[in-house]
Amino acid sequence: MQKQTPRLREIAQESGLSLATVDRVLNQRGHTSERAQRKIADAILRLENGSLFNQTEFGTFDLILPRNAGLSTEYLAAYFKIGATRRGIDLRHHYVNRLDPIDLQRIIGKCLENGSAGIAFQALEEVRIRSILLDAVASSIPLVAVVSGLSSSSLNYVGLDNRAAGRTAAYMMSALNHSMGPIAVVWGGHLYHGHEERESGFRSYFRNFNANTEIVDVRCSQDDADEAFELVSNLLEKRRDLSGVYCIGGGIIGTVKAIENFRNKNGCIVIGHNLTSNTRDFLLKNLIDVVIHQDMQQIAEKTLDIFCLNNKQNNIYDNLVPIEIITKENIRDNIDIDNIIS
Repeated sequence: MQKQTPRLREIAQESGLSLATVDRVLNQRGHTSERAQRKIADAILRLENGSLFNQTEFGTFDLILPRNAGLSTEYLAAYFKIGATRRGIDLRHHYVNRLDPIDLQRIIGKCLENGSAGIAFQALEEVRIRSILLDAVASSIPLVAVVSGLSSSSLNYVGLDNRAAGRTAAYMMSALNHSMGPIAVVWGGHLYHGHEERESGFRSYFRNFNANTEIVDVRCSQDDADEAFELVSNLLEKRRDLSGVYCIGGGIIGTVKAIENFRNKNGCIVIGHNLTSNTRDFLLKNLIDVVIHQDMQQIAEKTLDIFCLNNKQNNIYDNLVPIEIITKENIRDNIDIDNIIS
């Protein structure tokens, strides 16, 4: 099927940018940001393949995400819904207990029994998950791990280069932290390979460039704000010399609350992940210093592209999304997705 060239107005509507910006990018008239160029390129790709997506019968795809995992997961689910609706494909949404491999195994098995055309899920590094995924691979069902993948796996993965993200967080911590006292790492869950990679990258940076910096033992918060609050509060009572906190996972709300309650953050650099309405407010109030961000819309779009272009073939694609460094000086107004969720 021959692809149709999208019109300027269609590209503007699909990318969410103005006609003038699209014209400048396509005709190389003046300076445009890399983000705008990327959004336009992605919009053209989606439009060029739109007729193919809509005219081909793919069956029903499945999305599996952790329940009560924070706003960033809600954003991801919303973008999946929007993208699937635009493409005219059927996408079933499932929610599993957070960090529960038995529940995730059960839902993946249910999807396979129901004849799924492809499964996207946030992976857990656990033997039962690997076992049931072998059944899916044997059936040639496309699989995509989103946000967190599996180690030593040929599974499609869409998300950050998490080791690089951890090293980026360490670089920013070193640049902002003048005292370089002890630094705590608060991570969300021992079954997320992505969290392990972030921690490994963070520590490796300091081994390379600041080996004398003390990294306080990792505190696992199970991606739970209340548990993160308790753990960080207890840590601050014992370690009054703490100069920085890197929150790897979803415990940023509890972490910030604990630091604010203890000493109003003075002298403590805080770095977290994912720009949401919560972390945006924290940035503006100087409660955190840096957010390492991954664009959930890109993750959803790239995953749906894999499903539509790779149906029943199980090819492997490289679909890393850019690591974005967000501070209070460059926050973009993209939090209107709160209205989309509802």
